[in-house]
Amino acid sequence: MSSVKLRHKPSSKSAVGVSAFVIICTAKIKVKDVWINNDVQDKMVLLSLLLTMTLVSMFFLFVEPINQQQKYHDFADKRLFLCACHSDGLFLPPNSEIRRNRKAGFVIPNFGDVMSNFVILIGGLSGTILLRLKDVGEVDEIRLWQLKVCLPIFFYSTIAISLGSTYYHWNPSNQTLVWDRLPMTVAFVSIFCYILEDYLEPGIGSSLLSPLIFIGVMSVLYWNWTDDLRLYALVQFLPLGVMTVLVMFCQSRYGGVMQHALALMLYALAKMCEDRDYEIWRTTKKTISGHSLKHILAGMASVMISTLLFGNEENNL
Repeated sequence: MSSVKLRHKPSSKSAVGVSAFVIICTAKIKVKDVWINNDVQDKMVLLSLLLTMTLVSMFFLFVEPINQQQKYHDFADKRLFLCACHSDGLFLPPNSEIRRNRKAGFVIPNFGDVMSNFVILIGGLSGTILLRLKDVGEVDEIRLWQLKVCLPIFFYSTIAISLGSTYYHWNPSNQTLVWDRLPMTVAFVSIFCYILEDYLEPGIGSSLLSPLIFIGVMSVLYWNWTDDLRLYALVQFLPLGVMTVLVMFCQSRYGGVMQHALALMLYALAKMCEDRDYEIWRTTKKTISGHSLKHILAGMASVMISTLLFGNEENNL
């Protein structure tokens, strides 16, 4: 992503868009009814939603469009790996002419970034397999929604991420990056709604799942059409911040706080490694890059989420 630049005066288009956003959100959130209610937790949730709505509005009003810099596609690990029947495989220089010679064997470009997606695939597959093997037993409607709707979306999206990311890193460009980011937003949203349903009032996560998936998909399409990453940045980072606050300060309905916290830590570390792609590549003496390490840590975060499926669900009643 390019650096964030502030604007002194909001554009007319941003003002109109934010006004529509505020009107729709206010109509959906029955502010008066909630405030008259004496439930303190409902009021705290309402204040949090209003604060979030204000911050999102300010972000779009006073932050310039964020463009996708082409240097984003310039990753550290550009190694080619030759797979041939007559050898155990060997690494080639990035611009090797053998890449064009099909008789020499099958060449995997950008080896580390391509192959590290296998860990993400393991995370998605482990979750889907455990979901199929799990005996749900007698659970309440909220937990049933988590197990039958939310987590399947997350784990299937994770599998799609591994495929989309492999496709992207095989030939990095804005066009291929779309297929990496589309399933990523669905995974973000699904696990976000899972956490909302686990830590807040029943029905919040389930009611937000469909509209947030739509917003997530539209954030990628909007970037692809306008080269503006602001909406995608919100979809990626705002839920991460909200989930961190919930895990730290709220009580989980069904347990698994340790898994939630570790998964968030692993993903935060993954984002740090992504930003230090070349530094890690040089530090490890060109063994593994920061972006490859990001894939591994993100896959481990998915595996950590899958461990929530161990244990007897009847204990959650």
